Amino acid sequence: MKNWFRQHWLAFKRTLGGMLRQPLTSLLNLLVIAVAAAFPLALWLVISSLSGVAGRMPVESQITVFLRSSATEGEIKALRELDGKDARIARHRFVSRDEALKEMQQSTGMGDLLAGLPDNPLPDAIIFTAKSNQAETLETLQKELAVKAGVDEAQLDSAWARRLERLLALGRAVFDAIAVLLALALVLITGNTIRMQILTRQDEIEVSKLIGASDAFIRRPFIHFAIAQGLGGGLLACGIVALALWRLNPAVRELATAYGQQFALTTPGLVSIALVCAATTLLCLFGAWLAVWQHLRKLL
Repeated sequence: MKNWFRQHWLAFKRTLGGMLRQPLTSLLNLLVIAVAAAFPLALWLVISSLSGVAGRMPVESQITVFLRSSATEGEIKALRELDGKDARIARHRFVSRDEALKEMQQSTGMGDLLAGLPDNPLPDAIIFTAKSNQAETLETLQKELAVKAGVDEAQLDSAWARRLERLLALGRAVFDAIAVLLALALVLITGNTIRMQILTRQDEIEVSKLIGASDAFIRRPFIHFAIAQGLGGGLLACGIVALALWRLNPAVRELATAYGQQFALTTPGLVSIALVCAATTLLCLFGAWLAVWQHLRKLL
């Protein structure tokens, strides 16, 4: 067992030495692997960051009914009584125009500007919280409320959050497709690199076989080369993505602050780095194994 580990360690050292003797070629191979791995990693981190924001959003489906200035007390009472009559409504909250103005002053910080207005421009409103989250049910309820007496407009507050959720679902589907395609690309890239190495070292392989080298001894350098390429490419991919997100985050924070939010893109953590390196190493190893199995069997 000790001899087995020693042989693999020596093979790995020779592989690293060969890569260092050809730094430009090795760097280009690593960059190809890194770019292929960086795309799905960056996409996944962006989706994860946006999912965290979506998770902090209100999940309740609310319909805000803005009342006309001419709405009578009877019309307002009839709308509020829908809470007990319509089974689709869970509860409601009446927001007077004065209360809405105070909330706007506190949230926007424009108290002095709003205080200078001659009249309160905001209408009274009733916020209905629906029991169902089904889009068809909510749209039907919104349309029915919009035509009630005394109603100026009915707005579905959670519609934009639902659009974001749909975009995130689309992003995950795109991530799956890109990840599969780039994984296949990594396998093919590594397989082609190993195939070229086999062809350039064909004479060396034949001589090694003649002097009694085992099949495992001949295969070992190519397998270790794939492992080194996959591990190095994965680390380089994480570095590229971390640098790109680090450069983008100041602009992202400024944009979020302009909307009164706190948001930043998540950079790769230790778990992400480990998963990416493991994935690139396994894919490169698989590609190398296919190339070795296909081309070396003709020589061994």
